Amino acid sequence: KICSTEETKQVLRLSLTEFSLPKFYLLFGISKVKSAAVIAFRSSYRDRSFSPGSYERETFALTSLETVTEALLEIMEACMRDIPTCKWLDQWTELAQKFAFQYNPSLQPRALVVFGCISKRVSHGQIKQIIRILSKGLESCLKGPDNYNSQVLIEATVIALTKLQPLLNK
Repeated sequence: KICSTEETKQVLRLSLTEFSLPKFYLLFGISKVKSAAVIAFRSSYRDRSFSPGSYERETFALTSLETVTEALLEIMEACMRDIPTCKWLDQWTELAQKFAFQYNPSLQPRALVVFGCISKRVSHGQIKQIIRILSKGLESCLKGPDNYNSQVLIEATVIALTKLQPLLNK
């Protein structure tokens, strides 16, 4: 059985309760709704009035992503204790690293934050890559201070470096 111990079940119950609170809607970028289920399960097929432009999309702050990632990591680690051969975290880390080091203005900042939050070890080479990304973001900001993507990338690299720094050898 997956997640069979009482301790794991308790972590899952508490997490589900926590994620169901309206204060957590903001973390998922859906604070302007009365029920998260309304947005989560709404589809244009069932509800013809819904269209991508019919609601105002909220921005998803990187600090919110950090909080959500840490909460999901806690859930995953609780379940992994019950499954000795589980490789979920390794796979998640591998995917986060792949997207963190691949240029994509939409995904790269988010992947950097996730990579920083879930990594259990980090190499000097990975830190060098993140510093290069930070450098490119700073260069881009110098060219045009209104470059929002560069600012987000800088914020993401700072969050990632802050999370990864304790994992480095002295």
